Amino acid sequence: MRYFLLPISWIYISVITVRNLMFDFRLFSSKDIDHTIGVGNLSMGGTGKSPLSIYIAELILRNQGSPALLSRGYGRKSKGYIEVNEGHLSQDVGDEPLMFKQRFKNKVGVYVCENRILGSKNIRRNSPKSTIIFDDVFQHRKIKPSLSVLTTPYGDPFFTDYILPVGRLREPRLSAHRADCIVVTKCPEALTDEDYNKVKNKLSKFSKPIFFSHIEYGEMKPMKGRIHDIKNILLVTGIVDPSHLIEHLKDKYKIQSISFRDHHDFTVKDIEKIHEKFGTFDPKDSIILTTEKDKVRLSKFDELVAQNGALWYYQPISIRIHDKAQFESLIKEHVRKI
Repeated sequence: MRYFLLPISWIYISVITVRNLMFDFRLFSSKDIDHTIGVGNLSMGGTGKSPLSIYIAELILRNQGSPALLSRGYGRKSKGYIEVNEGHLSQDVGDEPLMFKQRFKNKVGVYVCENRILGSKNIRRNSPKSTIIFDDVFQHRKIKPSLSVLTTPYGDPFFTDYILPVGRLREPRLSAHRADCIVVTKCPEALTDEDYNKVKNKLSKFSKPIFFSHIEYGEMKPMKGRIHDIKNILLVTGIVDPSHLIEHLKDKYKIQSISFRDHHDFTVKDIEKIHEKFGTFDPKDSIILTTEKDKVRLSKFDELVAQNGALWYYQPISIRIHDKAQFESLIKEHVRKI
């Protein structure tokens, strides 16, 4: 099947290459924005950008900075510049920005705007000393963050992938040269020196600092109600790949799962299907578990969930970075002090 898609990939890569050359030779303008950090990727979703953005925001807070998160708000039905608050629904502002806001509350300003230049101007007008973290901005070449962080997952690195529609890359592998550093995400806990060096050698051609990160799962948190002896979990996800979470859970719990596509817009029928499946579980020791990102898309069904009586939990995640001091030093260079 891939061979039949190759001509489309060639057309796509030609268009993207010409566009990038226009920016490289300054035929298209790109605006430098000081004290900003861009987090992005080369492929379609699922590369661990959100946990890394959270990590960077927390680092800025610990260093007396004022972080602001700016996203386009993927999947929202609104347009323009919006400051996100906890009362928004995911269809108003997108699931990831709402997740950021619910995680940080008033500690971090979270904003959405499809025009990143306009969005950053509005943020700086109200918070001139903020350090702006741009979420998913690598292909948005009209702006140039002062630090560009490229993410790629250990299990599916961009150097083994292909351009759309044959693969999942949004632009050629060589575009990684534009990044200031590369973070390999979702690494296995048992990462040997051989595995580490194999990936590092593949990425060394880009002559960028390379960091490795692991997912760390926090304690499952109840959305409403609580039980103390959990044995069975119905895992409900709308993310690219839930396998890492399943691996984390399966040694301790009996797991069944229902998976939807990434950024899935849940419906009443979906909730009914989930509750019907959960009806086969023993409620005394069973919960429905979802991700922190999915939780914000499910919040519009709080009343339906309450009527059913099923216990829903969500799974917070964070990351741990190898060579933490070196990575944090790189970030601190771009943090504006209050």
